[in-house]
Amino acid sequence: MAAHPYTFGLEEEYFLVRRNARRLRHMPRAFFDECRDAIGDGRFGHELLQTQVEVQTVVHHDAGEARRDLVGLRTRVAELARRHGLSILAAGTHPRESWRQQRSTVKPHYDQVMAQLQLPGRRNLLCGLHVHVQPANVEARIDLMRRMQPFLPMLLAFSTSSPFWMGQPTGLMGYRQTAYQEIPRTGLPPLFTDQAGYDRYLRRLIQSGAIENAGFLWWALRPSLNFPTLELRVTDCCTNTDDALAIAQLYRCLIRYLERQPQLHAGLDAGVQAIVAENLWRAQRYGFDAGLIDLSSNRLVSMREMFRNLQQVLAEDVAALGVEAEFDHLWHILQTGTSAHRQMAIYRESRAQGASRSEALQAVVDWLAQASVPAMPA
Repeated sequence: MAAHPYTFGLEEEYFLVRRNARRLRHMPRAFFDECRDAIGDGRFGHELLQTQVEVQTVVHHDAGEARRDLVGLRTRVAELARRHGLSILAAGTHPRESWRQQRSTVKPHYDQVMAQLQLPGRRNLLCGLHVHVQPANVEARIDLMRRMQPFLPMLLAFSTSSPFWMGQPTGLMGYRQTAYQEIPRTGLPPLFTDQAGYDRYLRRLIQSGAIENAGFLWWALRPSLNFPTLELRVTDCCTNTDDALAIAQLYRCLIRYLERQPQLHAGLDAGVQAIVAENLWRAQRYGFDAGLIDLSSNRLVSMREMFRNLQQVLAEDVAALGVEAEFDHLWHILQTGTSAHRQMAIYRESRAQGASRSEALQAVVDWLAQASVPAMPA
């Protein structure tokens, strides 16, 4: 385990908008073809709705290389979009747009998904960050999926970027998770005790015809169907690429830590999972501003205290994976806020200066369009 690189990869989803009005735009075929040719068919693709695209990094074992890859993907897609009068927005929700005007992507897989989901599928105007990490023991992914759950609220709180929905301030920092839970097989995964239990569950769903394969399990955390990884899915798409990379390294360290400590959260039961669900709600509602319930003391603990304690126990993993800079950036997020904090600050400042709600939302969208495209690393 000490020599295992804990290889990882990131997937990001972006909104595609017109550059002039920042309104959502259905994907032009020429733009898609250019991105696919320039980036690679396996690294750029459609999403369920035509106003969204997805990019995927290659497999990495070094955080610096992953940053260059992710920044390169964003800047390349943004440049190709610009040629077509478009921009990308990296956020969990679009502050102004309505799902009612969107069209689904014409593709057999998406046709099947939309036929099953109906209205919840059409409302899925949401963008996330997915992080894949390969554990040292791939056969232990189901065990890790259970024991990782108490950390999911913190990971979500670091990523919040969806405080608006359909032109309305929601009062939540991470509304994406609230909207996403309209869809079946989302939220916290069941507490499978072993691989056999998970396999029985999956086999029953497939044999009954309820789902086609494990790719239709959309939990906040899942064993990947296509890769030997445990896939984090709870996080919003981060407007800042450094935020995304830092969250990915925290998740990577947590995988290593849980493998070093096989008894940690081994006794997680329905009662404890219910507290995890409460913490997940607190992260959706407040981000990291109101604290989370500490499972060991049953106290409401500030995110700063909780992360400080966690960083101490992760010290060996941080050093082994060489991600000290990414952990420093997590402290920067706690100091300056997430995308959701910035979006709300822009909205409130605009309203205080006399802007209408529509004008204030437009200011938020303009900031997102600018902040979603990072500078290329040296």
